[in-house]
Amino acid sequence: MHIVYSILLAFFFYIAVIISYKIMGKREISELSIFDFVMNLIIADVVATGIVEEQFWLDSFAGLVALVSLQLIMAKFQLKNPKVRKYMNAESSMIIKNGTIDYEELRKLRIQLDELIMILRQSNVLSIEEIQYAIIESNGRLSIFEKRLPTKVFPLPFVVSGIVKPYALENADLSEEWLYRQLEKHNITLNQDIKYLFYDEKHLTVHTKESFKKFRIN
Repeated sequence: MHIVYSILLAFFFYIAVIISYKIMGKREISELSIFDFVMNLIIADVVATGIVEEQFWLDSFAGLVALVSLQLIMAKFQLKNPKVRKYMNAESSMIIKNGTIDYEELRKLRIQLDELIMILRQSNVLSIEEIQYAIIESNGRLSIFEKRLPTKVFPLPFVVSGIVKPYALENADLSEEWLYRQLEKHNITLNQDIKYLFYDEKHLTVHTKESFKKFRIN
């Protein structure tokens, strides 16, 4: 009877976890931020306790509901406060630019060179010289943009959800002051109304809630 009870609890928490991830959204299924990763570990531990320690299954279920509620509250709070999201999630880092490895950035990220080369091989990159940009995203994944693309400069996000991305400006050899001047010329104020702004060699494209503008850089 004890085994049957454990099996029933396993089925119960299996369904409960599936429903929880449906409620929290697909973003929880992929590897994203450190906060999400830690939350997933805690949920797994709480559920496992409820299955193994049968007398505490109701406590585990209550803990699962509390964690899901907390995650939803934090997600909404970060959506309304981009600056908070910036500190909660790690910033992206460019480790290769124009076929040159940034060894200092690798050191900061504690990534070994042979580990990087292995990842590049797995991505079917034959030579580092083929890479225009390689960026470690906030979720730890490596995004690679090769020089075979039509443009010599891959579009870089300078602003996302009203927040300036310093790494993108720095790797384009530009500054925030330069960005402010360009926006001022076109009567655009840098605030949270700007959802997405990217740079593609000779143009800036600005997306807002209502529309988007694209203008040539003088």
